[in-house]
Amino acid sequence: MIEELFREFMQYFAPDLYPEINFEKGVTSVDKELHQLSINSKKGRKYPDKVVKAAMKNGGEKYILVHIEVQAIGKEEFAKRMFKYFYRVYDKYSDFDIYAIALLTDAKHKNHADKFNYSFYGTALTYKYNTFKFHEKDMGELKQSSNPFSIAVLAGIYASKSAGKSENEKGKRYNFKKELVNLAYEKYDQHETYLSALLYFIDFILKIPPEWNEKLYESLPLALKKKEEGNLMGMEKLKDTPTFGRLYRDWKAEGVEEGKREGKREGKKEGIKEGRREGKIEAEKNLARKLLERNFSDEEISQLTELKIEEVKRLRESLDN
Repeated sequence: MIEELFREFMQYFAPDLYPEINFEKGVTSVDKELHQLSINSKKGRKYPDKVVKAAMKNGGEKYILVHIEVQAIGKEEFAKRMFKYFYRVYDKYSDFDIYAIALLTDAKHKNHADKFNYSFYGTALTYKYNTFKFHEKDMGELKQSSNPFSIAVLAGIYASKSAGKSENEKGKRYNFKKELVNLAYEKYDQHETYLSALLYFIDFILKIPPEWNEKLYESLPLALKKKEEGNLMGMEKLKDTPTFGRLYRDWKAEGVEEGKREGKREGKKEGIKEGRREGKIEAEKNLARKLLERNFSDEEISQLTELKIEEVKRLRESLDN
């Protein structure tokens, strides 16, 4: 969502800086350039989540870098890592001003660090960065916001608060997921980019038992399920999601000519079944790759997805190679 909707991200999370950025000049991700600045740690390689180059309106050719981190809990070690990222980025791009923000997503945790302090016999420094703490946000106000990231924050808050809860909590998660999907469609049914990004995000961050995906699919607004093929721009990414993969395939299927539909009905049914199987497996692998990048263990990833330990290990080896 940050990559696809960077302008909306800045409007929502950095409202003071947002009016000063010249989005008409475009923005450039410099993540790949910074991978060489990675930090070695006990948990593996570390590099900034997202660093974006943007032009300022009143600066002529002046550019800034926006450094974004997404972290559950901002402890002292995280603050130290934020500083390490800063001085590595600053060393490479010393002509640019740097804006840093950490999205601290654990809504059950209140005490997060927002600065790094260092002092030794008269040598001292303080590095302070911006933070957005999920636990401080009012869910009622988030539902009223017109910015798509407010719905993403709602999903993040609920995912955080319901993590590791009982079977009964899974039912509540299903109901909340259904509510968010309806809210996203209500707000952005005419804005395909927002809607597809949110449906993708919600489907993966609020995982429900596989047998409930069908129930969620059947509960979708009829107008969404019958969306015209001509309005599917930007929705292709949904084909990899657990729930909305079927939605996308059904949309595409509706575009098949009526004459062909009768003659290929049986083949289409088998194709849809096979597509569902392949889409589900690929979606689980995509999620596993993201968890691997976040340094989850093989056992944790196997529990969060439907992949066997052996499959997770093969994915880890392929990424390492």
